[in-house]
Amino acid sequence: MAEVKIPKPDNDTLQTWLKGTRDKKLVYSTATRKWKIVPAGEVADEDVTYENYQQGKTTFTKKEYAGKGEPANRAQLETIAQYEAGANPLKAEIEKYGLKVYTDPQRDGVTYLADKQNNPFYVYFTSDGTLKGDTNYDVVKAAAINDLKKTGQLNSFFEELYKRKVISKEVYERKDIGSDQFNSALAQLISEYSKSVFILNEPLKDPQNFFDFVKGVIPTAGADERDLPRREFQDISKEALNAFIESIYLETIGRKPTEEQRSAKLKELNKIVKRGIVTTTAIEGGELVTRRKGGFDEQKQSLKLQEQLKQENPLEYERRQAFNFMDELQKIMSGGI
Repeated sequence: MAEVKIPKPDNDTLQTWLKGTRDKKLVYSTATRKWKIVPAGEVADEDVTYENYQQGKTTFTKKEYAGKGEPANRAQLETIAQYEAGANPLKAEIEKYGLKVYTDPQRDGVTYLADKQNNPFYVYFTSDGTLKGDTNYDVVKAAAINDLKKTGQLNSFFEELYKRKVISKEVYERKDIGSDQFNSALAQLISEYSKSVFILNEPLKDPQNFFDFVKGVIPTAGADERDLPRREFQDISKEALNAFIESIYLETIGRKPTEEQRSAKLKELNKIVKRGIVTTTAIEGGELVTRRKGGFDEQKQSLKLQEQLKQENPLEYERRQAFNFMDELQKIMSGGI
């Protein structure tokens, strides 16, 4: 039987354990080859505690599971085989579902991990490295909450959300996993985690722990206004929006909009202007990423309205194109161009 060296615990895991309650144990699992934090009563016989590691227990004997009389369940054997072979645990899911990072044009360019049909796909790696991936968010959400409970990190997760002012004091104090605030935050974080895990790809040999990812996205220090998303508002008058609408109508179908059409489009554009531009900054995959979402984009809205008018008024559009052609032809014939 071969001796295998036990690595040092990463600093984030060590600091989390040191800051936590001392009824938890920091242990190295010889089954998954990872450090983890577990309740004191749940230390397995094959685990090496951090105290033992400090006292000189820096190696363990690699056991032969197949045919050697040492019982092990299938999941454990598969996990060991994956890590020893350096396999990508997400590879099978990528091939099965055709996973990709998708930009949704219907949601102001929001990006997320998606399957072949562009349905959101959610990924969660438990603290022992087990993969839970599904298009059903509730399945992955349950795995995430159970794992956070099992590792004693659920309270810390609530604390991170409260510091970031994502949840109210009431939700934080009640540790209310059924609240809309909590579930909205968890859904967004799992979605971002899923995308980050997929993009990093190679580190899936040792996938990032979800709570470590959360701490990178949501500052652990006391959050202040500088940490919050920034919302900017554009100074665009009703008159300017009306002029914009009228010019697109004239350019595309050769007439002004009816009052009903003008009112409907003005209402739609006003909503966009009033929402403003939201800028968020987060750490993703070791990089500082800034995103700007929303706002009135004249070019984008112009193309959108033109396409809408072409579909709704095909005859008027064709006549306008024919008129433009004749106008250009006349200029050419008269030497204007």
